[in-house]
Amino acid sequence: MTGMVPGFDFAEAKTLLCIEQQTYEGTPNNPASTTAGVPPVPAPPGNWQRKADLTPTRATLLDNYWEVWQNQDRPNRYAIAVRGTVKTPASILADLLLPVVKARYEFSIAGTTVAFNLAREEPGSDIVAGVHAGFTLSLLLMLLTTDVPLLPTLAQLSLDPANEIYVTGHSQGASIAQLLTSFVRHSDDFSKASYKTYVFAPAKPGNDHYVYDLDRIAAVEGLSFAVVNSQDWVPQVPLTLEGPLSVNTPNPLRPYSNPRLQSAGTDVQSTLQAASGAEDAALPAWRDRLDTMIASLKDEVGKLDIKLPMTGLSTPITGVDLESGGLLRILDMIKDAVLPTLNYAKGGAVTPVFGVAGANPKDPKDYFWQHHLGNYLKYLEAGYGI
Repeated sequence: MTGMVPGFDFAEAKTLLCIEQQTYEGTPNNPASTTAGVPPVPAPPGNWQRKADLTPTRATLLDNYWEVWQNQDRPNRYAIAVRGTVKTPASILADLLLPVVKARYEFSIAGTTVAFNLAREEPGSDIVAGVHAGFTLSLLLMLLTTDVPLLPTLAQLSLDPANEIYVTGHSQGASIAQLLTSFVRHSDDFSKASYKTYVFAPAKPGNDHYVYDLDRIAAVEGLSFAVVNSQDWVPQVPLTLEGPLSVNTPNPLRPYSNPRLQSAGTDVQSTLQAASGAEDAALPAWRDRLDTMIASLKDEVGKLDIKLPMTGLSTPITGVDLESGGLLRILDMIKDAVLPTLNYAKGGAVTPVFGVAGANPKDPKDYFWQHHLGNYLKYLEAGYGI
């Protein structure tokens, strides 16, 4: 039984939005507060404090960063806040690594099998859960790299089943936070603590089968919310390209797309072949980009010397460097796990806020005007505040 109270709570959402704002401080751009015309975001409530010992001092190879906060009045209550995209090539590239890859992996660290499972098994299914490759690589690097890897942090926080952990994020960080939600809830080791997720402006994290699973394990229970501004374009991407190969079987589409099963030249067949062709044509370029990115990451990972002491796992890990621990191998596994689909879907219990249409009155070229956390807070207060 979870210790978290199910259901959307405005006070919780506002507090986590204010904590999320803090993750942008000192970054190449600060979309949460410093853009001209953006409403300010206040500091988090004073009883919430950043946990310096559980927060990394540097970003990952893909410029992902997160902070861990603790409620001083309720010391068993924590928040993990994942920063969104910043204006660096690595961070932007993570957004653009669009292939959908399998949502389930296993790798070994010091002889211990670590399950990196983001969805349930689907034996016998032609369509399986898949996740955004860039966000998946981002989460992996967060779990296993930096001076304070997230995997040992999760092990520490989950030691006490009474711990209550909020997971939050904005933009790219929101999508990664949704994958993180899936990871902890599908883990025998980390699911002992209780979790509740609030994310703001997430891009689509995976395909429909992934979202079905995320919603079943968290949103249906009232423990996962995605706050989306009706005027924000970011939650509408990645653009979905759904062809016959993305549709569950049995169905009438795949036979029609097979010229051996249907006579050539029919309008139905021509339309379906065009849809399949568009889907197939888009994938090779994305696969090539993913291959290039992973090759570059492997070069950098090979230079790392990070230890992962973890005592909270079923089989404790006392410390091993990443290369021998299998991160290089799982990078190869992801590279070879591209699914033949670009059928992205929204995840989490969508909690809409209704933005006022239009551009930033002080900066017409601000294409992220509707995406800023300041506006999200403004519209959240208008729609749900007391």
